[in-house]
Amino acid sequence: MKTRSSAPSRDADPEALSRDELRRLAKAERKAASPDPALSVGGRREIQDLARRHAVRVESQSLAARLAQTSALALSRGEEVKSENVRIATPLLDEHGAPIVRRGLPLYRQEMVARVRVVSRGGLQLAFERGDLDGGPLKAEHLLETGKAYRWAFETLSALGTPTRSLAPISGRAPMRASAGPQDAVFAAGEMLRGFRQGLGERPCAVLDRVCGLDLTIRATAMSLRADPRTVRTALVEALSAATRNRASQRRGEASARPA
Repeated sequence: MKTRSSAPSRDADPEALSRDELRRLAKAERKAASPDPALSVGGRREIQDLARRHAVRVESQSLAARLAQTSALALSRGEEVKSENVRIATPLLDEHGAPIVRRGLPLYRQEMVARVRVVSRGGLQLAFERGDLDGGPLKAEHLLETGKAYRWAFETLSALGTPTRSLAPISGRAPMRASAGPQDAVFAAGEMLRGFRQGLGERPCAVLDRVCGLDLTIRATAMSLRADPRTVRTALVEALSAATRNRASQRRGEASARPA
């Protein structure tokens, strides 16, 4: 009895085209080679669309593998890991990959993405638990809430970039309410960040971006900025205190601007 040799499956290679994609590609190539200009242009567009969709799929599979690796490594170190699905805003693109703009503003759409968060390594929460936020003009609890709000706004804007390991984790509590579209959420996040950073210098903003936005520890932030950890701690408390006052002033201004 002859045994059938098992050929390697094409689906085993994450970068290989699927059967449906191969059929669509062959059809698009025949259109592109047509002497009819309309068919030729349509075929080239289909080829570009296939290439873009394939790149997105490969990137998503690669990202899923990196998330699984991050989770496995963190669990092996005894850290607490949480996997969750969150909603982000991504720009809408046309058939050429360019952002779609309407009335001078870019259009966004909401989509669900998966993320792995190392709960035991939150720089802001760790600073609060260790008492690094104490000793300032405001209570540490108030500074912690300001830091969380800063992170929500920071992550909403960071979510619009290409997914790489250097980006901040995406928070499920980013200011994206059901009553507001993705564009409104992005603009609201930008206004919130500008309010927090009003009157702050470059170094305090860098500390806020790293500890609150990227959730780095004070020590990691000090290494990134080539500064002493004690200096970074002082700068963090002062920046969060100023950001808290800025946010309170911004809210009072918004309240007074509302019609009675």
